[in-house]
Amino acid sequence: MEKIAPVSDTRTYFPRIIDEIKATNNRYVVTKRGKPAIILIAPEELETLEILANKKLMKSLIRAEEDVKEGRIHSHKEVFADA
Repeated sequence: MEKIAPVSDTRTYFPRIIDEIKATNNRYVVTKRGKPAIILIAPEELETLEILANKKLMKSLIRAEEDVKEGRIHSHKEVFADA
């Protein structure tokens, strides 16, 4: 869910906004003079966005999911049997 707050309210209620973002993963759009200026998000959401933006990583994750579905997997013991 996304909430919108003017910069003046954000200054006043910043600790409360931080607690809410941590508890709910809500996004806060902070406005300045009625226009969006910044967005406050939880660190986990930033991590997710960074993963989604990494095309190489996303292709690798999709391939891995396909491998699991098709049974193309090996146990830990199989992989490290000769190690």
